[in-house]
Amino acid sequence: MQPTLKNGRNVWDRVNMPKVEFESRITKIRKGMERGGMDVLLLYGNANEYGNPCYLSNYYNGLSTRGAMVALTKPGGIALMFEGPSRDLPMTRRTTWIEDIRPCGDIAKESASYLREKNLIPSTVGVSGLRQFMPHYQWQFLSEALNRCNIADADLLLRDMRMTKSERECDQMRRSSRILARTLDMIPDVSCRELDEKMLEAMIHRETRLEGSEDSRILIAKPKENNWAFRPPAERHFMAGDTVIVYLALQFERYWAEGIRTFVATDSSLANISTEEFGNAYGQILDGLRPRKKVSRFCKEAVRKIGKGNFSDVQKYGMGQGIGLSLQEFPRITPEEQASLKEGICLTLRLGRVDHEKGALMIGNTLLLSKNGPEVLT
Repeated sequence: MQPTLKNGRNVWDRVNMPKVEFESRITKIRKGMERGGMDVLLLYGNANEYGNPCYLSNYYNGLSTRGAMVALTKPGGIALMFEGPSRDLPMTRRTTWIEDIRPCGDIAKESASYLREKNLIPSTVGVSGLRQFMPHYQWQFLSEALNRCNIADADLLLRDMRMTKSERECDQMRRSSRILARTLDMIPDVSCRELDEKMLEAMIHRETRLEGSEDSRILIAKPKENNWAFRPPAERHFMAGDTVIVYLALQFERYWAEGIRTFVATDSSLANISTEEFGNAYGQILDGLRPRKKVSRFCKEAVRKIGKGNFSDVQKYGMGQGIGLSLQEFPRITPEEQASLKEGICLTLRLGRVDHEKGALMIGNTLLLSKNGPEVLT
């Protein structure tokens, strides 16, 4: 028995994401390790940011208090360490192809023990995700245990590899996006005499769970309110005439999709809001997404198109970012981002418009960039 209720399901679909997919990733990463002179690579993650270890292992815990580490050695060894009891081993073996699996109470101590076992102290140790996401006391312990090692930052290596999706990853993004799109399309069909935010949240969670989602996250905004902002759903009724913006992100077989829609509340439901001018502006901005174009250039072009559309945009939530195994990946869609767009990148694109009558309108979608331009997945 578990003392915690886990969020969603946890499976490995060996048809959609076979072992050969992970082996090809390891081959690429080992070439990067060789270029960086690394003898071993440590990839850390937790339930909130599991992307790096999951990229090689498919392992996903779902409990935010537990960490996981994948250790990849240059000659050919790979191990998965996770914080949890040994009774979790059978489930873990069903969700990863890695054979060397080690449950532990402290991921930092177990990682140091593994490196000593493999005679990798001293050596050159590449690390990714440890400084950002590992609890400070664990990172401090591991740093002291590796004081005779050369620590190399491998964050850029993993970031660049994960940014461009393989064909199988693109298919996974399409699957998660289809669930998200169907869920957003379902919202106007929800009818209840006293519909409130928590009831809407429960209905969305139920819909995503029935479709097999592992995790879903919902935010609501009412732009007619003073100092409005996205927030978790509360015990508050929708009043007829309210403008309601719904943000939904969900994860299916490790891959995230994100969408935003704007509705108007009636006496018993939320109805779609559709404005042709705003939709046309979003489409024109979307058309500017092309491979080999710098993100900074795309942003500048988008700002010019918004200006020609003669409306004030809502800027505080940004235009979007990369998405995949993490809800927020690179590149960030900002005027400062110098990265170039590439085929196979998955992005979110958001646009908000200040509206004197409705307060604000927002739309957001998950996209896949192909050689012919963006494919709207949601």
